[in-house]
Amino acid sequence: MLESALCFLPMMAMFFGVIDVCYALSIQSLFSQAVRAGARWAITYQTSYNGTTCTSQAACIASVVQDNAVGFLAGTKSDYVVVNYYIPNNLDTPIETCSAGTCTAAATPTLPYTYTATTASGNSTGTTSVTIRYANQPGNIVEVSIPSFPLLWMVPITGYGGFGTTGYSAGSQVTDTSGKKGLGLTLSAYADDVLGGLTAGTSIPPNP
Repeated sequence: MLESALCFLPMMAMFFGVIDVCYALSIQSLFSQAVRAGARWAITYQTSYNGTTCTSQAACIASVVQDNAVGFLAGTKSDYVVVNYYIPNNLDTPIETCSAGTCTAAATPTLPYTYTATTASGNSTGTTSVTIRYANQPGNIVEVSIPSFPLLWMVPITGYGGFGTTGYSAGSQVTDTSGKKGLGLTLSAYADDVLGGLTAGTSIPPNP
């Protein structure tokens, strides 16, 4: 009996630890698939999704990610989805960022923006001028992401951890989507793709 009592708590800690880790990995994989689906949808320049006309491209991208997240981004949690547009000669700073129904253009450069690109043909190289008129025009890069999603451990193990720390569970203090605070992780997922050609008969991309 004594041996069983001494083994029970560590055994349960390991049991719930395995469940928690598998749960977190499952959601991480799910989010990775969801943002990939959003990026694939973005490059096709569709103007509606599931029979609903898109108020903006980013709004429908968020809906695609939301539908592929199997309920984890339901309702206003779609605000966790961020859509960034990049121009080919600057992949460090987005030319426009869209989140929670609002798009914010970068301070610099302002559109329209012209830059010189290097071209290659056979063994010879040259240059050509490229003009960017729209943040989401063909040839630009779209990045669909869930940059910061808080996830609480289902069964955190609290207590004095030694060395001035509290809590035996890994992770840090986070506030989840319902406002609860506790030990957990912050998950993120990113997917990028090059925007393809516009639909037949159109010459201007939809509202970002």
